[in-house]
Amino acid sequence: MKIIRLQLPGSFLQHVGFVQLFNEVESIEILNAFQYEQQHFFSLQRIHFKPNKVENVIKYIKEKFQPQAFQILDTRGDETIIIMSQKKEAGFFPVIESGPWAFLFPIYASHDFILLNIISQTDYVHKLQEIISNFTDEVKIVGMTDVDKYNELSEPIWRSTIPFPQFTKRQREIASFAAKNGFFSSPKKIAAAEIAEKFKISITAVNNNLRKAENLAMEYFFGKY
Repeated sequence: MKIIRLQLPGSFLQHVGFVQLFNEVESIEILNAFQYEQQHFFSLQRIHFKPNKVENVIKYIKEKFQPQAFQILDTRGDETIIIMSQKKEAGFFPVIESGPWAFLFPIYASHDFILLNIISQTDYVHKLQEIISNFTDEVKIVGMTDVDKYNELSEPIWRSTIPFPQFTKRQREIASFAAKNGFFSSPKKIAAAEIAEKFKISITAVNNNLRKAENLAMEYFFGKY
């Protein structure tokens, strides 16, 4: 069996519904699903609203998502974490019939693109791509791994919902620790020497890893604009 990551254009949403949500919503992450059938969906979602677009979140969710039931777990700024039970007679992913495949969460959707993680029998992978290609020419396989190598992934699939620069494992570890502990704050809350002590490496190595991570991030997110 294979785990496949597919990237689709945001325009694909018109084939599965809910495209109208992205007038007010920046992105939706389906973090987990507790029950999934074609017509019924019970899930944990992170909804990131566009600034100043929605005044009453509860009213908006009732009107736009039309859930059978829901519970807001947390709201911070324009971001809401919610558990929802939804029903849709036409199905939530009607373009592909049931078969030897299933979603592996999380799933990320925005106006620009969709990322789907799918687990499938090996001989069905290209059939999946062929079926989706009937609806869009821009379907891409951006990642694939054997199920037996699932735990060997340097970056677990559930932690990398959004495409990311190709940081090394060391760069991710050091940059993540530095960010969480205020290295990039002004004034700094932690010094390079403290990070070096944490990872048992030299200050020069810390600075080199942070500089390379910053360069990768800047080139990835801004270099194409």
